[in-house]
Amino acid sequence: MQLRVLTAAVLVGLAPVAGANTLDAYLSKDTAQFTFITDSSAIGFGGADLSFGVFFNDDSDYMLTTGLNVVGVPAGEQPLTFGVGGKAYFGFIDTPDDRFQSVALGGEVRYTIPANMPMYLAAEAYYGPRVTTFGDARDLLDASVRYELEVTPGARGFIGYRYLEADMDRRRDYKMDEHVHFGVRFNF
Repeated sequence: MQLRVLTAAVLVGLAPVAGANTLDAYLSKDTAQFTFITDSSAIGFGGADLSFGVFFNDDSDYMLTTGLNVVGVPAGEQPLTFGVGGKAYFGFIDTPDDRFQSVALGGEVRYTIPANMPMYLAAEAYYGPRVTTFGDARDLLDASVRYELEVTPGARGFIGYRYLEADMDRRRDYKMDEHVHFGVRFNF
């Protein structure tokens, strides 16, 4: 509980750092994720998205993330947007009492569905191999897909699926998330 309160305070404290901010939140039957996204100019490096997130599940597992992702549209004004970047994961597994850290590389692809009401299909994946994963884990895979619907210019609703797995020393292929979730994304 203390970790949840501390993380919420940090995310709220980061809100005034930059002008364009996003709060992304999702819930499933057993999991929750809250992510704050801002422009990386807050750390003196503009042109990328800087993210801070907290994840927790019904098994009392927690994970903090931070990432840097550069997003762009390919030449020709296609309805596709691509992004590449990295994330750092700090995981706290309740049973058995395991801890891990991982630096993962990956990216995202987003397709804008041409319609009167803006809709998007998005997929993202990050992989932290054995050489960049430390503590009680050997590697990490974080992959997700989602369908987004823009309700107002500053708010989107979405439904998605996330597969989050760490190959732990004591438990092989420990799945922290493999659920369908519902969420909202606010731009402010």
